[in-house]
Amino acid sequence: MTSFLKNIGKVLEGLIVSGDKVLVGVSGGADSIALLHVLHKFSRIQNYSLIVAHINHMARGKHSDVDAGFVETVTEKLKLPFYLKKIDVGIERLKLKTSFQNAARIIRYQFFEETLQLVGGNRIALGHTADDQVETILINIVRGTGLRGLSGIPQMRDCIIRPLLEFNREDLENYL
Repeated sequence: MTSFLKNIGKVLEGLIVSGDKVLVGVSGGADSIALLHVLHKFSRIQNYSLIVAHINHMARGKHSDVDAGFVETVTEKLKLPFYLKKIDVGIERLKLKTSFQNAARIIRYQFFEETLQLVGGNRIALGHTADDQVETILINIVRGTGLRGLSGIPQMRDCIIRPLLEFNREDLENYL
């Protein structure tokens, strides 16, 4: 077992327990695909189940559909349940009176929480990495944050877990 897998195994022991039902938010990018594969590998060892959720924001036309198809194919190969939502965030952001990025985040979290309830799950796993952590802290500093903003993204908040926060994108690409 590689050092990456040993380290991620230790992280998962603190975030997921036997019997958990974990919804994995998968965009189709390297971070979320690595997360899905790692969680799938350890699900047998730690005795938890996985459900995959993907939201198609319709932001990039056919490319968004290709991403959704890719995630569905990966999910089928792993023999996991798959939930997909397709929503035009460009239109929804006008209704929400906010930026595209913020509307996408709001819609994504709502979808994950609704799907988690639908399947009777108790955890939502997201693929944020150490690189995302640094970016978030820098953005918060530029915006003039207080101490709370300097702490960045929490590894666990309510039912949301971020097992990859201690790892950078290069670690994940090497694993993949």
